[in-house]
Amino acid sequence: MGKSLRQVAAEMDPLTDKHKEIKLSSVLKQHRWLNGVPASERNLKEAARRHSESASVKFLSYNTYLTEAHISLPDPFPDLRLTAKPALHSRAREIGQRVFAEYDLACLYEVMQEQQRNEILAAWGPSTPDNFFGGTLSSLFTISKKFNIGRRENKAYRNKGKAKSVDLIPGIGPSKDISLDSDFYAEKGVMFTEIVTPFGTVEVFSTHLMFGGGFGQTEEDLINAATPFEGHISESTPAERFEIQKNQLDELIEFYHALHHRENVAIICGDLNIDGSDVSHFGELKNRLAAIGMKDAWAEGAFNNNLGGGQTARNDDDDSQPQEGNFDNVCTGLSTNADYCDDSRTPNHPPPFDCVGRFDYIFVENPQPDHKCNVDLSRIRRRQFRRPQPTDGQFFLSDHLGLETTLIVSKRVNVQ
Repeated sequence: MGKSLRQVAAEMDPLTDKHKEIKLSSVLKQHRWLNGVPASERNLKEAARRHSESASVKFLSYNTYLTEAHISLPDPFPDLRLTAKPALHSRAREIGQRVFAEYDLACLYEVMQEQQRNEILAAWGPSTPDNFFGGTLSSLFTISKKFNIGRRENKAYRNKGKAKSVDLIPGIGPSKDISLDSDFYAEKGVMFTEIVTPFGTVEVFSTHLMFGGGFGQTEEDLINAATPFEGHISESTPAERFEIQKNQLDELIEFYHALHHRENVAIICGDLNIDGSDVSHFGELKNRLAAIGMKDAWAEGAFNNNLGGGQTARNDDDDSQPQEGNFDNVCTGLSTNADYCDDSRTPNHPPPFDCVGRFDYIFVENPQPDHKCNVDLSRIRRRQFRRPQPTDGQFFLSDHLGLETTLIVSKRVNVQ
């Protein structure tokens, strides 16, 4: 039995006001149509079919703030340490419990150690779901609870951060690349997972681009004290960081071309650390991914989102700016469910430069003639994930907001 217009609208925007007027034209625009399909064939019958004969995949893309690392450097350099984020272990377990209870597919970032992977998976007990972990310091972890993962592959980026070649014995060597960008020592990159449903296969390319810095002034002073003859070593400036990020995007696109099958619909998601509310930077990002047929599903979709907002992080790292223990400055809760943000609103005050932005994205490939399935996305919502019992000063599961949507996967048919 087909679904009604109201049922289809509710699945495309589950948190909207139920008393709001529903317009057929708006609901049809919320679905993704092959370019060139005439308006007469973009109809309720086809939209309802997609919702009735389909697989639904409730999807979360989320930076988890589960960072901890110890980096050993050769003499005369001191070791570098990224101190464990607050409530690291309890938050990891709670994130697993949320994914277990609420999501079919989760692409997680900043899961840096096997211990945190295991703490997340503990929610399933001995029967763990299909999952793919990129490895220690890779940051990338995908869990597919509802459908099997087919092909899977992980690639670390070659471009990592700014480094300086330093002679361990001045003037003699050997030399060692030293960096004050923590990402230089990580294995961040891009993860490919194929989500195989009965109605078609969705390719997910999840990534975490570099941000730089992360060690603080004390470590910078200690490193430079050990290299008095080599010139000052510093972390990447914002301009240097953006150049590295663009190089990483080029690597991501190369990886995409190597693995993408034309009959599948592809998604690129993750913490890109490029601020989408910065018009210039977002333009560079959007144009690069548009060249491979990708569209930012939050910013370029049919829903009314304020492009000056949408920030997905709060400041808890930059000591030169006010520290934020909540998301009140970038997220006004929906009247229907305050854990989700009202994306029609601008930030409550201008976000601090550089450390707060719309860093998290879901890009989706435009419908193509070769696709064997449709993938429609419900309205992407930013979610706070408030903890029921705060510990260690952490009232939320992460310092990022999650991006939540439902993928509606249906077979491609000729529309009559």
